[in-house]
Amino acid sequence: MPNSEPKRIMFAVADDDTDSSAETQVEEFNEKDSASTLSVDIPDQKDVKPLQRNKTVIQKNIEAKEMVAKFTANKNRFDAESAGGGILSQLLKLSMIKGGNHSRSGQSTPNPREFLKSNHSLPSSNRSSFADDGLSAYALEEQMLITANIADLLLKQDYLQVLSKAMVTFGSPAHRLEYNMSLASNALDIDTSFAFLPGVAFISFGDADTHTSDTHILKIDRGYNMDKLERTYEISRQVIYGEMHVEVAYELLEEMMEEPPTYAWWVQILNFAMCSFLICPLAFNGNWIDALISGALGLVVGSLNLLSTKIFNYSNVFEITASIICSFVATALHSKANFNSVMLSGVTLLLPGLSLTTSVIELGSKNLISGVVRLVFALASAFMLGFGLNIGSTIWKAWDNHITPPVDHQINPWWDFLLLPLLAINYCIYLNASWRQWPPILALCIIGFVVSYFTSSHLGVEVSAAISAFVIAFVGNVYTRITHRFGFAAVLSATMLLVPGSMGVKGFLALFSNGGDNTSAGVSDSGGATLAFQMIVVAMSIAVGLFVASLLVYPFGKRRTAMMMF
Repeated sequence: MPNSEPKRIMFAVADDDTDSSAETQVEEFNEKDSASTLSVDIPDQKDVKPLQRNKTVIQKNIEAKEMVAKFTANKNRFDAESAGGGILSQLLKLSMIKGGNHSRSGQSTPNPREFLKSNHSLPSSNRSSFADDGLSAYALEEQMLITANIADLLLKQDYLQVLSKAMVTFGSPAHRLEYNMSLASNALDIDTSFAFLPGVAFISFGDADTHTSDTHILKIDRGYNMDKLERTYEISRQVIYGEMHVEVAYELLEEMMEEPPTYAWWVQILNFAMCSFLICPLAFNGNWIDALISGALGLVVGSLNLLSTKIFNYSNVFEITASIICSFVATALHSKANFNSVMLSGVTLLLPGLSLTTSVIELGSKNLISGVVRLVFALASAFMLGFGLNIGSTIWKAWDNHITPPVDHQINPWWDFLLLPLLAINYCIYLNASWRQWPPILALCIIGFVVSYFTSSHLGVEVSAAISAFVIAFVGNVYTRITHRFGFAAVLSATMLLVPGSMGVKGFLALFSNGGDNTSAGVSDSGGATLAFQMIVVAMSIAVGLFVASLLVYPFGKRRTAMMMF
């Protein structure tokens, strides 16, 4: 006998958007009672075809789930130390935590700094703004850890940016900048790429999880401050060895960037005058009268240099105007002084010898783009100085064309050993070296000058420059390796005595002269071109000497800390 009880069949209808289900009850009565009731035929399950969906949508969903699984591989035990990836991947992890309670469709990834501002105060209990979002205690703890990790990543990135800016601004070796900064980023476990060009730095922070990068372009003007460079190096070393927290290092670097110059403005102006006074008998075969006139011109050049820092438009013509004034005054006093020695001594701190040597060193270390840019700039500066010196002499010759040939009245060569320490002190002030850096600077300057003095007369200028540079760099590297102190300031100061700035400007001066005027410049037409190319040869000789010395003392470089040496 058939059962008279109705048969109830449950249908579950799922809504993909609302995640809710509805139950539909259909009663199937017996055939006896179906006369007045609508009957529903239930087909066999084998005849029901599955819902056909777009294969592209299905594939996208699978890829999205795989990406989410990749981002949350360590989701069960997440902490700031084991978390990988960059800021974007951390934000994606954070969005996944909230994704279980709130729909984020139509929303873009939040800015990490704005996110930290909105969550700068971490909650001390579960009853907080985070808990109001419906997150569990476990999810809340995980969200706090991700927030702290994002803040740590931002702090490390800011530290690397300000460290790069400090290294360039204070005069770090240009050809070792990328390597030194890579050591600093590796110590912090940050995926970073660096590229330094004259006047600009490119810093890219990579994120391996999302295959993205965040690139920063910093405009940086290169300068020299050996005191601050040594302090910057010490801060970087302590961070690498874990002796200083990144936040403390960042604050110290920020304060250092805002500090006033090591020496007052009037000291810098007097330093121009003293440097011109001392370099005249040491490098340009001048006598005491030539030195006094050169010192007065150096005072004028120092004042113009200060003016160029105050007036932006004047900085574009500073070198030309300074060279015109020095050349005009020196030519006007041709009857009382050797005007070639006077005019070159007056612009001694503007000579491009150090920039040219630095560019050759960069080319030798395979930094091609930076080296070529710096080389072209150094040659252009030499042309500008030579052009200005020629213009100044031409202006005076318009009134007085009877210029007596220069006569050398060189002082006793033994005076050089008394004047040299004073010139080394001037270089200390020019490079903004502190008092405690003066003794090694004085020692290396004397050593380099003695070697150059006794080798130049027998071996020629090129070989003498290479040997002198080798001795300077070797002693400086040994001093650094034994005492673990900063020796780059001493090596840089001693190298400034060897750079070929003076002969380079003489060559360009001859190139801008013509005809009979070449005799007043002291060189001929062919000699001018020869001296111009000889300037590059001397720079190459210095670079070879510096490289060989560093190779002997540090054959494998430094594996953890930055190498502040040529």
